[in-house]
Amino acid sequence: MMRSHRLSPWISAFLAMLPSVAPAQESSSPSSAPADDPRRAVVKIFASQSPPNMFQPWRITPPTEATGSGVIIAGGRVLTNAHVVNHAQQIYVQIHESSEKLDAEIEFISDECDLATLRIEDADALRDVRPLELADELPPLKAKVNVLGYPTGGDTLSVTEGVVSRIEYVPYYFDTAALRIQVDAAVNPGNSGGPGVVDGKVTGIVFSKFTEGENIGYLIPAEVIRHFLEDWADGDYDGFPQLGLGWATLENPSLREYLKVDRSVTGTVVHRVNRDDLGDLIRPWDIVTHIDGTAIDNLGMVPIAEGVRVFAGCLVSRKTVGDKVRLGLIRDGTRREVEVPTISRIPQVFRRMSGPRPSYFIYGGLVFTPATSDLLKAAGANAFAFMGLRGTMLPRYMRARPEFEDQELVVLSCPILPHRITKGYAITPLSVVTHVNDRPVRNLRHLIGLIRENREDFIVLRFEEDHEEKVVLQPALVEKFMPEILENNNIPAACSSDLRDVWPR
Repeated sequence: MMRSHRLSPWISAFLAMLPSVAPAQESSSPSSAPADDPRRAVVKIFASQSPPNMFQPWRITPPTEATGSGVIIAGGRVLTNAHVVNHAQQIYVQIHESSEKLDAEIEFISDECDLATLRIEDADALRDVRPLELADELPPLKAKVNVLGYPTGGDTLSVTEGVVSRIEYVPYYFDTAALRIQVDAAVNPGNSGGPGVVDGKVTGIVFSKFTEGENIGYLIPAEVIRHFLEDWADGDYDGFPQLGLGWATLENPSLREYLKVDRSVTGTVVHRVNRDDLGDLIRPWDIVTHIDGTAIDNLGMVPIAEGVRVFAGCLVSRKTVGDKVRLGLIRDGTRREVEVPTISRIPQVFRRMSGPRPSYFIYGGLVFTPATSDLLKAAGANAFAFMGLRGTMLPRYMRARPEFEDQELVVLSCPILPHRITKGYAITPLSVVTHVNDRPVRNLRHLIGLIRENREDFIVLRFEEDHEEKVVLQPALVEKFMPEILENNNIPAACSSDLRDVWPR
């Protein structure tokens, strides 16, 4: 995306002194391009974005103006990237060769695959625009592709040309993976959400570029877009399915000898089964040789098109959540075939935020929040590495499965808010609270319940298992001074709106 910049007052004053020149009028009439020209379906998107403040969760960041691209598809939808419109207070769409910015709102969105669709309030504005169709299949390698959008460096539509150079199955976000098309057409900030067109159809939309190389951009393929749209058709988004297995390659000679398999056997080795519902269907050390009849090589790759081999998980991600996958296995030298239902995601302690804003609870100047994947992303890799060196709890749970159904880690999102009732306490932000009065904390709602139900004169909060720190508070003083703490820090409430049923004060 491209950030907009406003002129400073003294520059504006200087420009006002220059001789006036009548600007060329930008047409607001229908595009002069032919009706079947793909350019007519490409739009510019303006978004005022205010992402949440993960460390001061009662706040949102000041709005910033950003621009991106989009394409009109069937049903009057505008297809774009999630990151172009995420956390937007206001969205406008400008049609090709029009001066009017049309009000729009998000219809469907998924950060996991970085896709979103918009609805324009004035649907009649699109009556003269022919939507672009999604391609029916992956483009062949070396296919000529035109990338359309509104990148940095100008205000009018940009068209660059290149070829499809690579197709891969890669991680998108957290535990989601899908196909990605690499093109050698120029892609720059502002191109995000714009279509890559092959033979007049959308083969994919731009979502990122390789910053360390020249003219290397990436498209979300049409089949991933179609999966996203069909998933939302019932109004409920399930995501991309997976099997919940940890796999390893079968290329090591010692491993093959240990498993007693000859050169004729190819596949991957199951190292972990990250779900409890499979029973004896799959075990560690099983060799997976086929997925739905397609043979897997010793690197875990399968063919999906001419000249294109990708990781075998791609065959699973193409299905819908709950579909069954037929696996060919070798266990203890015996071949067998099993059917495994797919799941939407592997259960993990770290989950996505459940709403657009982080949950929080403030007690005596301590700001508690769940340790979500969004919080860890905001903290950054350096902070996470530092926590690992200190031996704190969060890094140990990075890929951990929950020990019980409602488990979540509760951390301090920021330093303790200053007040005399917390004088002398200094708990490092992102430290995990483990106990309230010697009772283990299961999740944020449970922590609130433990504090609400306390009848003792003191509350003892314990942090971190191996580097235990304690905070002792007197509930009577907290009750007395909480209004002052909130007012001093311009905080509207002691908890987020989703927690007021458990903390109604």
